[in-house]
Amino acid sequence: MATPAKRPREENNDQNNVNADLKTLCTNRANAFLKWFSSNDDNFFSGKVTIGPDGSCAQNGMVAIADVQEGESLFRISRKILLHPKSSSISALFEKDPVNSESGWSELLICMMQEYNTKDSPWKPYFDVLPETVDLPMFWTEEEREKLLTGTGVVEAVNRDNKKILTEFQSVVSPYLKKHKDTISESCDDLELYKRMVSYVMAYSFTEPPKDDDSDDFGEEDEEEEKSTIYMVPMADMLNHIANNNAHLSFKPDCLEMIATKDIKKGEEVFNTYGELANWHLLHMYGFSEAYPANHYDTVDIPLDLILDIAEEEAENKEFARKKSLFFKQKVMEDLIGDIVVGTKGILTDDRLFMVLKISNRVPQAIQDKCARRRGETETDRFP
Repeated sequence: MATPAKRPREENNDQNNVNADLKTLCTNRANAFLKWFSSNDDNFFSGKVTIGPDGSCAQNGMVAIADVQEGESLFRISRKILLHPKSSSISALFEKDPVNSESGWSELLICMMQEYNTKDSPWKPYFDVLPETVDLPMFWTEEEREKLLTGTGVVEAVNRDNKKILTEFQSVVSPYLKKHKDTISESCDDLELYKRMVSYVMAYSFTEPPKDDDSDDFGEEDEEEEKSTIYMVPMADMLNHIANNNAHLSFKPDCLEMIATKDIKKGEEVFNTYGELANWHLLHMYGFSEAYPANHYDTVDIPLDLILDIAEEEAENKEFARKKSLFFKQKVMEDLIGDIVVGTKGILTDDRLFMVLKISNRVPQAIQDKCARRRGETETDRFP
């Protein structure tokens, strides 16, 4: 999705003029972007599809203007126009002085800010078609998140994101920008701009999958490098997402290609997939969710803490229940046990749930005996 936000259009009589102006703006920018994209001879854009607000479930998207058959190429994107640190105008700087960060995104974010602030950047038409603000929960007020999203897991995820964004900007990005102020625009040293670029990467970037061991499609690049390669991919990010998608992005040696995975009739929207993602994940990363029951990947996470707290309240032996609860919570902290995940067709972590319920319902001595027999554990290794 693109321009101006990842939110379905709302028909409101009080906003007709605003919506009309917005539609015109989206159309003009989409047309300019398509002209830029098509000006590269290595790119290909099918005459059977178009981009813009008309017919899209959101502000912009891709719609078929003629019947498309399964297997047809919708567009091909030359790797030359992918935006990433090695393709940016400051690639030599990164090669000389790499940016090391926990997220692994810092170089991409810095090069995006630099290209955004460069008037004659090759990617200017691309940035023009992106929204000024992406409607992600990270930009909502804390009150809005607490009121609307408590219990979904999004509040906790956003709080973690915001903390990491601020920490990495202050400790890594801003010092790097100041160090290289003769090369990088001073306008890049801006937390709000940085957060906007983070939202672009969250909502629009693509990660190239690692090649198969027996494949030589992608040359001799190191596999570890491929795993962490994140690109901004002009045109591919114009497509909206649904779980039941009808197109798929294929990574090839010299290009990326969007291919129809089923027949698409004239007037239908072309949808990509962002992955097998639950609604809470879609909302967190992309700013939208699918109405029930459209998303067959949707899940609900039941916090293990909730199960343990209830079990402790209902237990006859309160002290032993408390020890069991502490035992499991320690395992959660060690990342050995996670929450219970329920999908549309049942529990997806049934082994985890079975283990929790089994141990929670055992008598104290039975648990002690079981732990004592397991792998010759010492007294200090036993269950509390």
